[in-house]
Amino acid sequence: MMTLQSYKSHAESWEQRATIRSRPRRIVEDDGLHYYPLERQPLCAHPAIVDAGDAVRDFILLQSFYKYINDVIIFETEIVNATALKIARGRFAHDFPFACRHDAMSVVIDEDYHAYVAMDYLRQVEVHTGVAALAANHEIELSRAIPRALERVAPPYRDGMELLAVAISENTVTAEVAAFSRDTTLKRSVKGVMSDHLADEGRHSVFWINLVKLYWSEIDEAARSALGETLPVFLKEYLSAELQLAFDRRLIDALDLPAATRREIAGDMVGAYPITSQHPMIVNIRNFFKLSGLLDHAPTRAALASVL
Repeated sequence: MMTLQSYKSHAESWEQRATIRSRPRRIVEDDGLHYYPLERQPLCAHPAIVDAGDAVRDFILLQSFYKYINDVIIFETEIVNATALKIARGRFAHDFPFACRHDAMSVVIDEDYHAYVAMDYLRQVEVHTGVAALAANHEIELSRAIPRALERVAPPYRDGMELLAVAISENTVTAEVAAFSRDTTLKRSVKGVMSDHLADEGRHSVFWINLVKLYWSEIDEAARSALGETLPVFLKEYLSAELQLAFDRRLIDALDLPAATRREIAGDMVGAYPITSQHPMIVNIRNFFKLSGLLDHAPTRAALASVL
């Protein structure tokens, strides 16, 4: 069980390793490699897209990259930082010690820097390719999932629900960024941006897990039960593919293909993002629950059985 005495601050590590202190600017290069992994965009596997050739495929991957970067900016500045700053400034409903609040402020700095780097690199890519991004979503799955989960718990437990939601998503994103940084089909600069991001997110992952451990150890059984019962509501919304499918429909409409072909592709996209028990997001979420100790709580374990 995490206690105040066993919590270890990452302040010294941050001073030495934070990317804002130690990484160069990443510059886009012309190396013929992709901006986005083929395996993450099911559209590229559609026979009509394959037959359309490399130009159409590359346009899809480029627009998917733009969306991913925009989603990262929303996630880090509007969601993670909102919670981290609340903790850092002592405005969270639970009284965390200084070490936790100090570490939370370093997360705020890191995430704002990640968004800054993402904006810079996105602009470089637009200039380099001459292709502007399509209209982006103004929200991500978490933008809907967190408020809907908060509606389901009593006011005293809402900050706790927010903490759990952000901790789950931060650990999921860390695994996604790691997969990007290892992909040999991607441009070196894309992998560099993702590797830099990963250097910080690994530290964040541990921070959020430890914060949840500490929080969970200090709340009462009523709070644990209320939060555990609501976690499946959050996960259902978080794992929705609705916004991704909406983006893909806009992307299909923008392809330089006959209208009949575009209609065929759109019709085949239903169910293109199945979330099964073996999906990487589910695996990452399950690992988070194990590491954070939430599955040691029988009512929470029972509530999560239906989604994990």
